[in-house]
Amino acid sequence: MSRWKAWARLAVIASCVGFAFLNSGAAHAQDTSMVEKIVAMNKSALEDYGTQDYDSAKETLLAALVAGKRAGLDTHPVMARTYVHLGAVYITGLKDRKKGLQAFARALEIDPTIKLAKSMSTPELEAALVEAGKQAQPKPGAVAAAAPPAETPPAPPPPAETPPPAKAPPAKTPPKKRGFVLESDAPSPAPPPPVPRAPRPATTSSSDDDTGEPDVPLHVTALDCPTPDEAPPDKPVRLRCAVAANLSVAKVVLLYRIPGSEDFGEVEMSRTPKGWYEGKVPKKAVTGKSLQFYFEGRNAAGKALVSNGRSDSPNLIVLRERKAAEEAEAEAAEENGGVPAADTEENPLDERDEAAGPRLFLGKVDKSRIGLDTRYGNRRFWIGLGLGSGYGYAKGNGLEVRKDLQQYYSPGAGWAGIGHLAPEIGFQITPDVAISIEGRNQYIPQPAKYSKFTASGAQSVLARLLLFSKQSRLRFYGSLMAGGGEGFRFIVTPDSKLSDLKDTVRGGPYLAGAGFGIYYEISHSLSFITELNALAGFPIFSVVGDVNVGLQVNIY
Repeated sequence: MSRWKAWARLAVIASCVGFAFLNSGAAHAQDTSMVEKIVAMNKSALEDYGTQDYDSAKETLLAALVAGKRAGLDTHPVMARTYVHLGAVYITGLKDRKKGLQAFARALEIDPTIKLAKSMSTPELEAALVEAGKQAQPKPGAVAAAAPPAETPPAPPPPAETPPPAKAPPAKTPPKKRGFVLESDAPSPAPPPPVPRAPRPATTSSSDDDTGEPDVPLHVTALDCPTPDEAPPDKPVRLRCAVAANLSVAKVVLLYRIPGSEDFGEVEMSRTPKGWYEGKVPKKAVTGKSLQFYFEGRNAAGKALVSNGRSDSPNLIVLRERKAAEEAEAEAAEENGGVPAADTEENPLDERDEAAGPRLFLGKVDKSRIGLDTRYGNRRFWIGLGLGSGYGYAKGNGLEVRKDLQQYYSPGAGWAGIGHLAPEIGFQITPDVAISIEGRNQYIPQPAKYSKFTASGAQSVLARLLLFSKQSRLRFYGSLMAGGGEGFRFIVTPDSKLSDLKDTVRGGPYLAGAGFGIYYEISHSLSFITELNALAGFPIFSVVGDVNVGLQVNIY
């Protein structure tokens, strides 16, 4: 009977050992998968760091730290590297040295030998890393180099001819809380639950499918770049392109419109394992009501071989209102098992502001603003010169020269002479609103023999308020104006015997009126205008309608 008990005992022991090995293998595979995800998140954050999108880089790195903590990777070298990247973001990008030192210290606790990558190294960051090293104390269970020999309890001296026995890794226990170390002191009696799918980083656009990268289409015509019709505002937008195999394309570049400018920023797209070219429009460019962009496939010399869209005809993504973006985030949270983002758990650097409250976005989308061409209407000042002529109703106080013929004069239609100059200086308050000072310098040629008796024109100055239609190359505008001077004059020939004598009828001297115009930007620095203005003169009443054409030099 005792023999059977011995065999049973051995079977139980063998089963336990086998289960332990199987469980260890599953945990190892699980850890490897999570490490790969954290590495990918670090890569995404470094792309944001390179484009100076520091807020997006910070959010991605915080999400990576949360995912690593959930997976029990607190002392893994990938966590140390993530903390180093976060410290660089805080110090270089966000100008928060205190939090940067805190992140560096956390990295050095895990791996005291960690260094900054050469591409990221600066004197400021190197000095901060040295300073943080004076505060950091290695964690239990960190990499072997993290444990100073003085702190290791002495082991019994082994025989001289044999190497010292391998030290068993210590059990993971929560470290004692030391100043800036913000981990929970509560022990964890039970093993961690199975690692859920990594939460979507806050930097991922809703245009990205989190279920995985799609396969490249079997038939690619040239440069095929599937893009969404809409995206949420204030978040990076990730885009992909596929290139036809018969094209000698060395790289693909994503060009996006810089807000408030006619220029395009560039992002070189990286090659993915499945063969896509992938790039991301930084969050700072995803603002307003639409996003304009295009793609270029270039050869090794940098010459564009193929494009998808052009600078004068870019692709367009409509930016949705905030409510729609929040609904998309809620759907993503449901896909992630109810975990909306990294900040559902304690922030790894304890930076949550509980008093901040929700951000409110009121109002509806102004659909008339969708599709603005922000390359135009961005000037700050302009200097213009116009030419024009007028025609209107001549009442006034009658003839100014031939008073003896006043009885034969009656108010009626009149011509305002051969023409006038309209010099102008303006200030563009916004792309839609401007103010200006414009002259109305009327010229009436007179024979020299009558010059002492007749008027040769009228000089006036007008202050104008201009309201433009939405930004585009061709725009319409309305104007309100008021001013004074000599007013304006109409030409009358009262005596057929003296046909070369041009008598005049005056309106003014105070002027007020309104106008309508068409504005066209010929180039960045030169614009063409044509306008129709109606002016009334007071207290000597007359009304004139002017037609002006002119050029304006734009100053930015």
